[in-house]
Amino acid sequence: MTVPQPISPLPQAPIATALPDAPPNDFFSPIQWDVFFALVDGVLPSITSESDVTDYQGQIQLPDHEVNAVLNRSAEALAAPATRDNIRAFLRDRPVNDARFRDNLMRTLAISPPDQLKRLAGLLSLMSTRPGSYFITGYWQPIYNQPAHVREAILKSWVTSPKERWSTLAKTMSAMSFKAYSQTSSALYQLSGYSDAPKDWQPKETFEYDFLQIEPGDDAHAIETDVVIIGSGCGGGVCAKNLAEAGHKVIVVDKAYHYPSTQLPMAQDAACAHLYDNAGFFMTEDSGCTVTSGSAWGGGGTVNWSVCLKPQDFVREEWADEGLPFFTSAEFDECLDRVWEFQGAGTDQIRHNHRNRVLLNGSSKLGWTARPAPVNTGGREHFCGQCHLGCGLAEKRGPAVSWLPDAAKAGAQFMEGFQVDKILFDYDGQTAIGIEGEWVSRDSAGDMSDSNNRIKRRVIVRAKKVILAAGSLWSPIVLKNSGITNPNVGANLHLHPCNFVTAVWKEETIPWEGGIITSYCPQFDNVDGSGYGTKLETTCMVPFTILSQPSWTSGLDAKLHMTKLRHMNAWISLTRDRDAGSVFPDPTTGRPRIDYTPSDFDRAHTIQGVEALAKICYVTGAVEIRPLLKGLEPFVRRGEASSEHSLDSKGSVADPETTDPAFAAWLDRVREVGNKPPTAPWSSAHQMGTCRMSASSDEGVVDEKGRVWGTDNLYVADGSVFPSASGVNPMITIMAIADRISRGVDADLRA
Repeated sequence: MTVPQPISPLPQAPIATALPDAPPNDFFSPIQWDVFFALVDGVLPSITSESDVTDYQGQIQLPDHEVNAVLNRSAEALAAPATRDNIRAFLRDRPVNDARFRDNLMRTLAISPPDQLKRLAGLLSLMSTRPGSYFITGYWQPIYNQPAHVREAILKSWVTSPKERWSTLAKTMSAMSFKAYSQTSSALYQLSGYSDAPKDWQPKETFEYDFLQIEPGDDAHAIETDVVIIGSGCGGGVCAKNLAEAGHKVIVVDKAYHYPSTQLPMAQDAACAHLYDNAGFFMTEDSGCTVTSGSAWGGGGTVNWSVCLKPQDFVREEWADEGLPFFTSAEFDECLDRVWEFQGAGTDQIRHNHRNRVLLNGSSKLGWTARPAPVNTGGREHFCGQCHLGCGLAEKRGPAVSWLPDAAKAGAQFMEGFQVDKILFDYDGQTAIGIEGEWVSRDSAGDMSDSNNRIKRRVIVRAKKVILAAGSLWSPIVLKNSGITNPNVGANLHLHPCNFVTAVWKEETIPWEGGIITSYCPQFDNVDGSGYGTKLETTCMVPFTILSQPSWTSGLDAKLHMTKLRHMNAWISLTRDRDAGSVFPDPTTGRPRIDYTPSDFDRAHTIQGVEALAKICYVTGAVEIRPLLKGLEPFVRRGEASSEHSLDSKGSVADPETTDPAFAAWLDRVREVGNKPPTAPWSSAHQMGTCRMSASSDEGVVDEKGRVWGTDNLYVADGSVFPSASGVNPMITIMAIADRISRGVDADLRA
């Protein structure tokens, strides 16, 4: 008699994913940490009334009548679960006393470039001395001995300092503090009602991967195949499916690991550790722009926001005019259509949430073009706002859900946890014959949290063809490490730099619910007739993604801004950047570093988008409009909005700059403040162009078929081959180019 085995119950919420082991924190001395956390305490202090003080050194004390007025206004304006009591508790909260908050900050710092950490450590040491403290802060007593109101005053003086060094440092300190607090604060979760588990979350069955495993050993483990693909993202996934289905032996390797839908979405801090590169973001060399890059099985397609947009004709024509006629050919149309259909891209069944309705309706009121944004959900409604942390619904057809499972069914093999160091070449130094790197297993529990319980081994994969699809940050690093000396490697970096606009409504918006981007406004994307400008798009409202964008003026203002999260929404002015930066390897760690500053030409387009977004918010009834720009006060509407200035009203309205003098004066202030980096906050989630496709090796890194100039059997098939910025969310363009390149690899193998 066979005894039936018990069936494990399906989880009722995403299975929690543990953080990796904490890295060493000895890059700062104890006294340096004291100075650092005192600065953080100045950014997010405990704030209380004079009659309720419990720590005269550690709390900012305000007159009772001021605190009562703040509590009364906030409690009246905010919906449940906000109450007078939990708003008071939130203001009193002192994040620097929370071990999780401190650990989060330490992890963020630990992945910073060593030379930058060394400079910061030196500054902290100087501030720990009386002369250094006086020189930097204006106080003889070091900041860690100062009361909370002095700590805050020091940060305020830096924010308004004419010296860029101090205002930039204040911006960086506030950004790190906001990120850590947004990810770890139980008080913020309670006040806003945000939950790591989406409402009505249900477990979904997804493809079960069978990753190659290797026994321990001192020598390099060798594998042979026809094609090895470095990277499992939007380029690598397409290549894997096409080549496996064509009958070739394919191995896909990625430094990241796979997480099934039962573990998604992750908590905010876990997602940064496991689904993104560099613990959530890179910082450009001038500290002006944060750059978010996915690093999960499935690449950026695992955490992106579903948007499917084809490259516009003026971009295709620009690329063709540079000696790449493929981009205006019928063949490229076929590639685009093929990946579009496979992705299930379209606008069927879209249900717009509040901020997408604001963008659509506000644009319409002002006479501007706005459209639903196609998404890759196969016609499903997909009312999910937490895909930035991984898609627990398994409806978003990223590579891990679509391309790679089909590749597996055709015989492709996979390795997770494989960091490729270099491409191997034959004796001629020109013919690629494989790759070499280090593989790191999961721990015995199947996780990545126990670093002492994981196998590490060198691995060599020998292959007839090597396809590099590691993304625009890592693909040039791998090429440089492999001896490719073409000076174009790592150059031509485009980021689609963004400024943010947030706004608050009287009604609750619950902004983390609903599709992240289901609309866009292209009204300003070709303002000068040369194909450059900005698109207006919605953005993710998972707390840390929006609250980490600093426009800090005081601890009270920062905390009150956070209390409004449940009534807030935000948008981006996403710019097709004409001017480029570069990627280069850190001399100590070998990790990517980014040298990029938005040019005056590009940021002029971005600020035009900021102004347009502010007008859209105004005509749809926002009570407070806050572009995230240094030194800019928010616009606060006085009195009730008119009936025509509401989200649901129809019909055109006049430009509010011509009808409201207060709003017009505030817009003048927006233009005066501007968005000049590095003190203005900038952000990017698209990286393109660092292995540029070109008509000759003098102008780029790969030819029209993705072949690396000066080599044989080596291809690049990801966003790094873009000749310039795509001007649209790049997923579909990456997939279409990879479709063409992989079909060329198949033809080369058969030749």
